[in-house]
Amino acid sequence: MKSATDVIIALAATNSRLDKERIVQQAWDLGIIEFFQGAVMAYDALRTYGIKKVPIIEGVDDVAFSSTFTWTEFVDLAAKLEKRELSGNAARSALHAAANSSSIKEWNGFFRRILLKDFKCGVTDTTINEILEKNGAAATPYIIPVFSCQLAKNGDDYPKKLVGHKLLDVKLDGVRIISILDKTKNTVTQYSRNGRLNENFPQIAAQLAKLLPIISTSMVFDGEMVSRNFQALMSQLNRKDDVDTSDAKLALFDCLPLQDFLAGECLLTQTLRHAALVEFQPLLTQVSNGATYVVPKLNVNLDTSDGQQTFKEFNRDAINAGYEGIMIKDPNATYKTDRTVAWLKIKPFITVDLAIVDVEPGKSESKFANTLGGLVCYGSDQGREITVTVGGGYSEELRDQLWENRSSIIGRIIEIKGDAVTQNQDGTFSLRFPVFMQFRGWEPGEKL
Repeated sequence: MKSATDVIIALAATNSRLDKERIVQQAWDLGIIEFFQGAVMAYDALRTYGIKKVPIIEGVDDVAFSSTFTWTEFVDLAAKLEKRELSGNAARSALHAAANSSSIKEWNGFFRRILLKDFKCGVTDTTINEILEKNGAAATPYIIPVFSCQLAKNGDDYPKKLVGHKLLDVKLDGVRIISILDKTKNTVTQYSRNGRLNENFPQIAAQLAKLLPIISTSMVFDGEMVSRNFQALMSQLNRKDDVDTSDAKLALFDCLPLQDFLAGECLLTQTLRHAALVEFQPLLTQVSNGATYVVPKLNVNLDTSDGQQTFKEFNRDAINAGYEGIMIKDPNATYKTDRTVAWLKIKPFITVDLAIVDVEPGKSESKFANTLGGLVCYGSDQGREITVTVGGGYSEELRDQLWENRSSIIGRIIEIKGDAVTQNQDGTFSLRFPVFMQFRGWEPGEKL
């Protein structure tokens, strides 16, 4: 291998991951630095060139043809495209001139693929970075930046975090879209949570572009693209032709300066970021006619009975409205481009208070044999008579204690958490995924 194009050809010729790793390492050992520089230009999601069509040279190289287009000239051309110093007809003319002065092999096999942001050789940025990381400090400048945004953790795994002051908002049933408003380039680009460029919502991007002359610094708007029909939205998400996303709306739940997003953390608290987003709402309404809006947040104190009641009502409303779930956010947390407990997602749930009417033993073949299997509970909630067997939510100690005192707990009221009240075929009601929460009326430490 003598050139970056040779490296790409070699990578495309094998399906073996080990072979691809060996080829990338060999490219580094041979000092083919242009391959790694080109990889950064192609794989860095935030580097875009504002062009959809890049000319391809037909035919094969003439042995007598001598390329006059250098790597340095290509880097300069790409930089002008990236900064939008070249666009429209000027960009097309520059691309054709560059293609005509390049060898077919180098233009089609390397330069063109960089501009299309796809090496088409079956190697990922992860593989390239893994090899570079093994080669020490000299390889560090060629590490490909990995696109990342803030992601939530599962709230069920962090029950101790569900305390104190929190901001609540609904988890929308849509597609995560990161919108970058870059004042330097005068562009709006939109990405999936994984950094995949998405150009299927041009009307939303055009509306956001109207903010570019107004904002004082480049911004990132984090949100969810929603539609009247989720399946219809998904069918249009990655289409290349006949795209119809005219009914899509962008629901924003966070914002931060672009420089902070690139650095990996915004030190402004969640409360301050939301306040900034709310200040944008009038402008968003003006430029989008309501197609882009801010998701409201509810401030609660989970350490108080009023806060707990508000939390339950919020859950119930989320269920009734058909939302995918709810988000619980730390009002004092920063924005980090990583998965963090600052955002917790949970499926919406409801709680009901029902009376114990029977105690079922555990099945003989289960680990609960000779102890409590479940509490059969009955009662009324919002005019619906509910009967449900609650088999989960007990510690081993409590399960044994309830079984030993099974005759004395009949008639006691317990709080039960579930996903929703469901109606059976016979018209009766039950609770989906019921879990024991606590007794109603028992004093702390009171013996059963």
